[in-house]
Amino acid sequence: MAQLANVSIATVSRVLNNSKPVRPELRERVLKIVQETGFQPNAIARSLVSKETRIIGVMIPDISNNFYSNLIYGIDSVISEYDYSMFLAISDEVVDKELKYLRLFKEKQIDGVIIASIHFLEGNSQTLQEIQVPLVVTGHDLPGYQIPTVNVNNVQASYDATAYLISQGHTKIACISGPLWDPPCGLDRMGGYRKAMRAHDLPIHEGFVVEGEFTAKSGYEAMRRICEEKIRPTAVFVATDLMAVGVLNYLYDHGIRVPEDISVMGFDNLELASLSRPMLTTVHNDPFMYGKAAAEQLLRQIRNEPVERMSTVPHHLVIRQTVSALLE
Repeated sequence: MAQLANVSIATVSRVLNNSKPVRPELRERVLKIVQETGFQPNAIARSLVSKETRIIGVMIPDISNNFYSNLIYGIDSVISEYDYSMFLAISDEVVDKELKYLRLFKEKQIDGVIIASIHFLEGNSQTLQEIQVPLVVTGHDLPGYQIPTVNVNNVQASYDATAYLISQGHTKIACISGPLWDPPCGLDRMGGYRKAMRAHDLPIHEGFVVEGEFTAKSGYEAMRRICEEKIRPTAVFVATDLMAVGVLNYLYDHGIRVPEDISVMGFDNLELASLSRPMLTTVHNDPFMYGKAAAEQLLRQIRNEPVERMSTVPHHLVIRQTVSALLE
């Protein structure tokens, strides 16, 4: 290559690795030879020299969930601009798989890691410290860890959703939370609901507060339990759109009209929220922005630049067809 381009070996190396400034005419000469010969740099050899793999590890719990696929698009929109590739791992919310993939990331000496969901912290908290690579976690707050996180303000977003239902005249409001082992979708979103009810001096009927999972089936079952109560709510706040679809299915199957008989508020604004009938009123929680923010924070770490300990993604309500006003 150097001989064909009539430059030094060092110049070829600088051009291929983009490591040091090279005069434009020399760079153009080297790149022309690269194109003519079809030369492909050896990625392994290059990583040994630069101490970089140009690979980012990304771990998500569920590829079939539209939220996480959009998060991946957000990550890729940033890292591809800087010539990084992605090593994707799917944990299925299994602790052993999460730990296995973290060890694999470390063994592969990848440049940084983004984790979209964590379930292994209890009893394995040292693992995050031992990985010893730049790391960003999305969807979780990690008090006590010096690890950058990206999240929505789940308490405030859930407060706003519940307060909107109250502003429409609803006082008997149910809540289907996420699983309580997942603090953001469980405790925080339930906490925002409770905070709004207290702020408006409204009683909380504990039979209306049900813990769900991240599935339409669990939303269906949770709504069944709520409807078995002696009194029926006029509205229900559901902590994920996927569960909210299950709620809509239950109500449809049992002849309960939405929003005429019960109003339904979701959370996330997934694509299915606009595809359901009636279309779901929900909280917009943008996974693409999660991915972008996480990737930007990670690249700053890799470059040894200052990073924010906590990054908050904005939210807003998306008003569609599943909430009616009881106000006269």
